[in-house]
Order: sequence, then structure tokens, then C-alpha cells
Amino acid sequence: MKNVIFHIDMDAFFASCEEAINPSYRGKPLIVGGKKGDVRAIVACPNYIARKRGVRTAMPLAQAVKLVPDGIFIRGTRGLYKDFSEKVMQILNKYSPIIKQTSIDEAYMDVTNVLSGYDNNPVKLAKTIKEEIKNTLNITCSIGIATSKVYAKIASKINKPDGITYVPFGKEKEFLSKLEIQRIPGVGKSTLEIFKRYNINFIGDVLKYNRSFFEKELGLDYDYFRSIAEGTYQKGISIEEEERKSLSKEHTFNEDTNDLKFLDEQLFSLLEKAANRLRKNRLKAKTLTIKVKYDDFSVNQKSYTFNKYSNLEFDFYDKAYSLLKNLIHKKKKIRLLGVKFSELCSIDATQGDLFENEEKLESLTEKLDSLREKYKFDIIKFGKNF
Repeated sequence: MKNVIFHIDMDAFFASCEEAINPSYRGKPLIVGGKKGDVRAIVACPNYIARKRGVRTAMPLAQAVKLVPDGIFIRGTRGLYKDFSEKVMQILNKYSPIIKQTSIDEAYMDVTNVLSGYDNNPVKLAKTIKEEIKNTLNITCSIGIATSKVYAKIASKINKPDGITYVPFGKEKEFLSKLEIQRIPGVGKSTLEIFKRYNINFIGDVLKYNRSFFEKELGLDYDYFRSIAEGTYQKGISIEEEERKSLSKEHTFNEDTNDLKFLDEQLFSLLEKAANRLRKNRLKAKTLTIKVKYDDFSVNQKSYTFNKYSNLEFDFYDKAYSLLKNLIHKKKKIRLLGVKFSELCSIDATQGDLFENEEKLESLTEKLDSLREKYKFDIIKFGKNF
């Protein structure tokens, strides 16, 4: 029997929590993020009424005020969303022991072995969970049902808010083929631009191209995208994640370059994203590798092993920049840049840090990760990335 995975995605979570404790907000455009006079604020979460009028997460608040001048604008209520999130998780834990929470308002559940109590009908179980959340907390969620995490996540976005979407088992390829390519997790703005350039508009369009095209022209993970489009992607949830030996992040440029300023900006961006993944997986690394692919497709890389473990991009940057400079070739331009962390171990197993101010930096990055998880990675940028 295939795994049956739920992706639970809370609907307009911050706004819904505010409406739950302030029923007078219901039926009106509500924007969480700041008051009308907070000119430098951004929208944290609009409710669905505000969204229908064009308000979007991360939009400048001043723009939202122009779109919805009659809206209710409030600052976030400290501690409220975490409290509601914990209550949601308590409810989910009643239905399955295999749960992975991925953000304050999202979680995966493996319900494969608990369906017998619901006539082996996953939709019946999903309705039961949704009703308990709604009746207990007065907020709603949308649930995607599929045989893997990726398909469940794609499905949960289709019938929002307060919906259930079931991806027919064995029919994943047909179900996905006409969905827009940006529905695939990991397809952000830059990746979408690459796909659009080659007329890859729908998930099914991925199957028109081969590995060589994906890797050389697009610089993207062929196996990941093709397995999704073919309906064969089967990654589920395990209580103990498979041990990682390394973690990497790469980017292929639109034009080959040796511009050190540009490469420096890209290097820091890659470090940020790779370090963010380390933290998500509760890992720290000791060895850093910088990799380049030149315009003649030759590859070179240099590594450095630190004395202690870290998962903060600030700890690795100086050495990363030094390695990059040593990889720049006078007669070759760079078409791909990558960073890799290896010699990994869990956070709980590490002792000692690279910097004396590590605790402050960890607190800072924890806050940044939380914002990026909720909105999008590029919601916050450092000077190098402007």
C-alpha cells in the first residue's frame, strides 16, 4: 500500500487568528502588519476579503491602504499565532503519530496506518480533522491528500480556503499535467523566469525536455522536476530523517561572468540559502566547499575545514569569499557557482561555536528564518544582495 500523506495548510493564518479572538473583524477586509500610519511596514497577512481586492503578503502597507482604504489595519498580536499553532498541532497529534510541522501554519501527516478507523477513506479523515480545528479554534485549514509530500503540498493550495483536494492515487501524472509550473515547491521567481523563457508553463511541459537540457541550459535538478511531472515522486514522512552527508546549493547564471562584485553577491545569497537549510534540518557543518563551472563546462572546487561547527552564513562568508577569489580564472568565465557544506552533525551533538557572539547571531537568524518561512526567502536581504 502506498503512503497516504496529508498537507495541512492553515488559511490566512495570522488574520484568521485575529478574527477568532475579535469576531467583529469578520466579513471585513483585514490586513495584519501595521496600522495605516506605519508607512514603512509591510503586509504580514491579509484575509481573503482583502486578497480579493488585490492585497498580497509582503506588499508595502501604504500600497495596501490605497487598495483597501476602508480596511482594518492592525499590528500583529504577539504570542497569539504561536499559541494557535500549538493548539492545531495538539489536534493533529490525536489523529496520527507521524507528523512533521514545517512552519507555524503548515504540517505534513502520514495517515497510512490510521485510515482503517475511517473506512479507509482519506477524505473522510480530512473532513474530521478540518471540522475539529474549525469547531475548536474557529479557524479553517485546507488539506491536500496524496501519496507524497510534494503532491500533497501542491494539492493543499488548489481549493483554498477551507478546502480538500485529493490527488487520485495512480493518476498523479494526469492530475498534475495542466497545473501551472509555479505550483511545484521550490519554483520561485527566478526559476519561474527560466521556465517561462523556454515555454515551460505547465508541469506536464517538463516532460518535453531531457536531462542534458535541464542541467546544461537551465541549471536545474532534472530528477526532481521530471519525477514530479511523471507522477513517480514518492518521498513521504519518516520520524527519523535519513542521515545527511552533505548539503549544497548551486546557481547557473544567465550570462557567463568574472565580475567579482556580482559573484560575491551571488555567493552570499547561496550561503544564506544553504545555511537556512542547515538550520531547518537542525544541522551544523564543519567543512565548506566552493564550486565553479566555467564557460567551457570544466569544473573546479576548493574546500576548507573549520575548527568548530556552525550553521550561520556569517561564520563561513570570509573564507568562502577567499576560496572564490582563488577559483577565478583569467581566461575562463564562470557559468555556475555553488556552495556545499559537509562534515555535518546534529545541533544537539555540537559543542562550541565559531564566534563569541554566536548566541546573538543564532537569535537573529532564527527570526530571519521565521520571516522567510512564512513569506518568501527574499523578504529580507542584506546589503550584498541589493
